[in-house]
Amino acid sequence: MLLRNLTWKGIPIWPPEWWISDCGAGEEGILEDVQLYQEIKLECIHVVARHLGDIRNGIIMLENPDHLKALYYKLKENLGRPLTMIGDMELNLLPSLHGQKQVKNQLPIFAQNK
Repeated sequence: MLLRNLTWKGIPIWPPEWWISDCGAGEEGILEDVQLYQEIKLECIHVVARHLGDIRNGIIMLENPDHLKALYYKLKENLGRPLTMIGDMELNLLPSLHGQKQVKNQLPIFAQNK
């Protein structure tokens, strides 16, 4: 799914909701930092972007905490990239097989002749 197509309670999450900024809001700028906050009642990503010397602070929320973590890692991998480019990236929200053993068909190993 494209990152810009993610929603929280039906509201698009990209570009992030920016706090007051001298340059306005939107998708202009470069992603500078992300932080994942996992408090008891609130889970969100704090986003920092820079545009024309202005620092923007924003917040992203998603209903599913696993999706939020996937988004956080995707954003973290793309620090220094333009926000418009990041919005067009694919985000895999399928459950990970991490931690599950994958079974492969293996042929028996025979001792080599000396």
